[in-house]
Amino acid sequence: MDKKIVGANAGVVWHALNEVKEISISELARKLNMSVESTALAIGWLARENKVCIQNRNGSIEVFDESHFPFCFG
Repeated sequence: MDKKIVGANAGVVWHALNEVKEISISELARKLNMSVESTALAIGWLARENKVCIQNRNGSIEVFDESHFPFCFG
């Protein structure tokens, strides 16, 4: 996948996370009408920029806007 597409998807994901604050990757993909793979790549982009936190919760990978918590562990 082209980096420009991943970057554009990261922007879409970022705006969606500002609205919901906490969501699983699969739920986010459904909400944005994106594939889970494209959503995960976009989240990886945002994680690299320290803009999101990722946590495994009850077998589901949850994503949080970093401002949702005062700190974040890898």
